[in-house]
Amino acid sequence: MEITDSQRDILEFRRLLYRPTPRQSVTQWCEENLKLTQRQTEHPGPFSTTIRPYTREPLEAWKDSSCSELVLCWGSQTSKTTTLMAGLAWLIDNEPSPALWLMPTENLARSFSKSRWLPMLEDCDAMAQNWPVDKDKITNLEQQFTRSTLNFVGSNSPANLASRPVRILIADEVDKFADATSTEADALDLAEQRLKAFSSSKFFITSTPTVSEGRIWQRYLRGDQRKYYIPCPHCKELIKLEWKNVKWETSKNENGNVDYQKVRSSAVYVCQLCQKNITDAHKVAALRNGKWISENIGSLPSIRSYHLSSLYSPDRKCTWGHLAVQFLEAKSSMMGLQSFINGTLAEPWENQETKTDRVEIITDSEFAGGRRYMTVDVQAVAPFFWWVVREWLNGSSKLVAAGRADDYAAIRRVQVQLLVHDMDVGIDSGFSTQSVYDACAQWSQTADSAITYPCGLRYPPEGGLRKPMIAGWLPLKGREGGARFTTKNGAIHPFGLSTAASMRTDVVQPILLFDSDHLRDLLFRLRKSETEYQWSTGVTQIDLDITGAYTADYETYWRHLDSHTLKPIANRAGKIKYEWQKRNGKWPDHLHDCEIMQLAMVLLWGDLSDSTISKVVDKD
Repeated sequence: MEITDSQRDILEFRRLLYRPTPRQSVTQWCEENLKLTQRQTEHPGPFSTTIRPYTREPLEAWKDSSCSELVLCWGSQTSKTTTLMAGLAWLIDNEPSPALWLMPTENLARSFSKSRWLPMLEDCDAMAQNWPVDKDKITNLEQQFTRSTLNFVGSNSPANLASRPVRILIADEVDKFADATSTEADALDLAEQRLKAFSSSKFFITSTPTVSEGRIWQRYLRGDQRKYYIPCPHCKELIKLEWKNVKWETSKNENGNVDYQKVRSSAVYVCQLCQKNITDAHKVAALRNGKWISENIGSLPSIRSYHLSSLYSPDRKCTWGHLAVQFLEAKSSMMGLQSFINGTLAEPWENQETKTDRVEIITDSEFAGGRRYMTVDVQAVAPFFWWVVREWLNGSSKLVAAGRADDYAAIRRVQVQLLVHDMDVGIDSGFSTQSVYDACAQWSQTADSAITYPCGLRYPPEGGLRKPMIAGWLPLKGREGGARFTTKNGAIHPFGLSTAASMRTDVVQPILLFDSDHLRDLLFRLRKSETEYQWSTGVTQIDLDITGAYTADYETYWRHLDSHTLKPIANRAGKIKYEWQKRNGKWPDHLHDCEIMQLAMVLLWGDLSDSTISKVVDKD
């Protein structure tokens, strides 16, 4: 019975599986046999890891049987593609196996194979024995070597992935892959199915990231999240390079423009531990003594993920000065910083957008006579409650504490301990509405007359009450899409009072409605210090020893606050309008919602003036 080519590949691999494994490492083989010519690089010569030692560990993964998946989330100019090419060449010569290289498009795959991959093999003497006698078996997209087969496929041609069992799968630039359609499954998922025929299969995934929900970033988070640490030449401690530590002198020339020559010549990296300057020469020397360190110990040991920014590249275009100029040019361009964040820092765009311009005002001043408000966001899953307590005085405010809780009893204990009055507690009623109404009724008193709030609103607007009104914990509900509320005298507010549809028939339950987008604008301006008021965070963390309540750490608080961003939306006429959108569905925003409700409460009680309301940012 005649066997197919796929079955022959599997039998050949099993035969070679029992061959003694060469003692030579993958790195040694690559450096002894591979050459890079002018057809591939401006620095021709033997393949070397001397100036890019961070490539050695990923190279050795080709031989390591304990590694089944390797993720390279690397920036530009870091040699991630050259590293894959070198490892695949070693495999063809030492562990022949059927392999598949998947790229965003078929045209890109064909061009890459013709201009980069095949020239490297042709210049390698060790690969001569692997070339078939029939040269027609080597094409741009299908290459049948003497003991193995390699195919190049584009993600836009998912039909070419069918019936191709492979042991090695390389998915290159996965964030640029075509998305799944109603008739075709995702190309990456289809390709991964081809690995099932081999128990010792390996999956290599590479790309510069785009957004946090993108393929490469999610795959990176699944792995052990390795970062490259280098020794500081001064304090000798291991550090990882971070963009915030690149410093330069900023000056302007006689025309009033940024002096980029001054920026480039003055840029240095300041060690985050000893605060001493690390030059480009220091960096190149320190790379040789660097090491990969895992930051996600609880991951599966077979999944290795590596993150590397262009700060580590020894390339002349990645010196501190060149990167500083690149950053300033990107920041002032119409395209913005996204390309720099993705391609240079190898980080998803959403993680940086607000952080770059964040104004963190910290104060330990006391607010004599200030008023504390507590706002609570209710959720469907644990933790069921997130809360913020902030103290306000004459429009300025200071964060007292923020955190999460398990039940209403814990919320009550936090309220009592932080000295918040019942009338100053606001609870989100968008979820589990009836339970919120019941809790508000429990911690409230009845009033027999209407209440006129300092902002000018009156509840009920007609005056007298037909039934007693509950006054205490106040339910809130946000409305999207630019909702506005008009009072009887014609004044327009971004908030208003209405009657809650409570199951209780003996009392009237007021509810505070507010325009979410309008208050996000106001929070944005307060955070950016664009008003006469100071919106700040405290310097100390209040230690709440309360059962069922937990304070949020500083970074968690800011991550929640950075959950929404202004994004440009074009209508059919081409007009651009900016709208608030959540960064992605998995980004936490509960403390952000609490801060929005803080503004609704203080506007109701008159702790922010009408002038602030009228100066909301114009998004049109």
